[in-house]
Amino acid sequence: MKACIIHNPVAGQGDKMEDLRLMQAALAERGWEVAEVQATGSQGDATLFARRAAERGFGLVFAVGGDGTVAQIADGLVGSETALGVLPGGTGNVMARQLNLPVPGGLRPRPLLDAFNLLLEGQVRAVDVGRANVAGGLSRHFLCWSGVGFDAQVTRAVDAEPERKHRLGILAFAVAALETLRDYQGTRAIVRVDGRRLRQRLVMLVANNIQLYGAWFKMAPRATLDDGWLDVYSFNGRHSVLTFGRALRLLVDRRQQIPEVKFYQARRIEIVSARPLPVHVDGDTIGHTPAVIEIVPRALKLLVPTTAPPDLFLAGAALRPPESVVDWVSQLARGAQTVFTNRSAG
Repeated sequence: MKACIIHNPVAGQGDKMEDLRLMQAALAERGWEVAEVQATGSQGDATLFARRAAERGFGLVFAVGGDGTVAQIADGLVGSETALGVLPGGTGNVMARQLNLPVPGGLRPRPLLDAFNLLLEGQVRAVDVGRANVAGGLSRHFLCWSGVGFDAQVTRAVDAEPERKHRLGILAFAVAALETLRDYQGTRAIVRVDGRRLRQRLVMLVANNIQLYGAWFKMAPRATLDDGWLDVYSFNGRHSVLTFGRALRLLVDRRQQIPEVKFYQARRIEIVSARPLPVHVDGDTIGHTPAVIEIVPRALKLLVPTTAPPDLFLAGAALRPPESVVDWVSQLARGAQTVFTNRSAG
């Protein structure tokens, strides 16, 4: 069966080419046909390469880049039978962290290669993805979260200074957040949560598909990847400093009721605001409000390592054992043989 590796050469820090060559060799030793290593050069390449891989019947696509690159590759694989393997090749690597894979900055000298080897022993699961639709008709899928307001503004500020991001790594987001926090104001908005209409002065709204938000903060501890729901947190108030200052109390005691922070589980969220608010998916700014954010249940095949937290999936999933990579390849091979046989008979 075929596999390909799509990587973003400007994501993260350090040269990854030697690790990519070793990954190719390891796949070949296991009997995989590695068609190519494809490097992205501009916005949209990752999605295009992934979509072509799915159309050509590839069994597996490895994503080497940041969470934005991973989301773009997922965008090209949604609804297909091609599985996605997430590798830590970016700055934050939140999805890799969520799967408890090694990431740069830890104690392992070759985190990318170590993560790859862990994935090869993993299992394929069908997982939910989110989808954000923004003004102008642009639609993008996401694996981790979509944010509206403050955090999307921070992302926009980081993207405006790529050299600082390359120099500081994940600290660039902290610097941008502090700079943005100083003057950011809440905006009057109408938020519809599965049709229920709510008036808010919105500072930030985050629709979570996973538990982690950023590199370390577990914003949505009850989120699972295959339950058909988004865990939504809405931060409200006139000034971002006061809103987030009070919201920090949630880190100390999650049982507290903070008026400025609302939690919803939802399948569809609509946001209309008095002024356009930026929207991002997995760290990629994609446009502004009005926006619709919704869940697409079990629309992506994800290669999940054994290191992943058990509570990232529904407890009932244990009743139906997930497929190993070998099982997955065998299933795809049987399907391809059936198609070939039917075409030959025709």
